[in-house]
Amino acid sequence: MTFKQGLAAVVAAVALMATGFGAKTFADNYWAGHVDVVAINTDIDTLASRVQAKNTQITQLNADLASAKATVAGSQDQIKGLQDQLVQADADKQAALQAKIAEIDQKIAEGNRKVAAKQQEVDAANQRAAALQQQLATAQQQLNAAQAKGNADLDQALTEVQATRAKADQAVQANQ
Repeated sequence: MTFKQGLAAVVAAVALMATGFGAKTFADNYWAGHVDVVAINTDIDTLASRVQAKNTQITQLNADLASAKATVAGSQDQIKGLQDQLVQADADKQAALQAKIAEIDQKIAEGNRKVAAKQQEVDAANQRAAALQQQLATAQQQLNAAQAKGNADLDQALTEVQATRAKADQAVQANQ
């Protein structure tokens, strides 16, 4: 009896399953809302895949945005570094320029001192020349005075000689 009962239970289970499958097939084929449910399920699957694709795209775009932000931050750091270098280079050039200006000013001052020293030498030489010129003028005046006196003495001597000659000529003529 147990075998018959087990067999009957198996047959009953198979019959029940066949009835359920048949009922489902019947319902699928003849129930009007089934096509709509399938279409809705298909649309839900399509929407779910689109949402998943959009979420994947959003995740990728967020990653790209983070990468771009990192790149911008790196570029800004690089720009800051270059600006700092430019400021430092400008400061160095200004310092070098100021040093060159100071050196040129020192050379100019040194040149001015040398010019002043040469000017003093020229002034001293001009004073010596003026003194020598004065001495020459004094000597020329003394020479002129001596020549004038010498000429006066010569004129007087010549006059005396001429007078003596005239007297001698008279004496010679008187005694002839």
